[in-house]
Amino acid sequence: MICPNDGTEMHQVKIVAHYGQPIIVDQCQICGGIWFDEAELFRARQGEADRIEMLDADIARAPSMIEESELLCPRDRAVMLQFADRYFPQDIILVHCRLCSGIWLNRGGFVQYQRFRQGLLQRSQQKSAADKRRAEIKKLVESYESGRITGTLRKLGEFLSTPADRGVFTSLGAILWIIDQISN
Repeated sequence: MICPNDGTEMHQVKIVAHYGQPIIVDQCQICGGIWFDEAELFRARQGEADRIEMLDADIARAPSMIEESELLCPRDRAVMLQFADRYFPQDIILVHCRLCSGIWLNRGGFVQYQRFRQGLLQRSQQKSAADKRRAEIKKLVESYESGRITGTLRKLGEFLSTPADRGVFTSLGAILWIIDQISN
């Protein structure tokens, strides 16, 4: 395959997909760009980008620019289009082939994408844990307000003895919030 950015021969690189399935992507040894056939980018296991991105310090310092104004798909030679997607970092340059659905990422784009995706996952998990804690606290307050004081105190003790994820609630913050809710 020929690099759409600088016209040199690309080499195949093996990465791992979810569940250990192999994926073969094409990477340019000159510019560091990577070609992903349809859906390969989205199937790549987290951390694979760090493993295959070029580590040459001089190359890493140099900005990665698209040299050609019109990039041709390495698979079918169709003109590719740049696009933006809210599930990608805003500063990443995405180039897509509308015929074969392949994606071209400049050097560093794969790493940026995987780190961005990991951040989205972590924020989603933190939000989920916070929502669960809020629901538990709401049930405690409702139980207290309904007059079931014995059950409420037992549940409050269970809740306070449950370790909370960092950043969701601090123990003191949760206790103060519950006391405020029960006393009002």
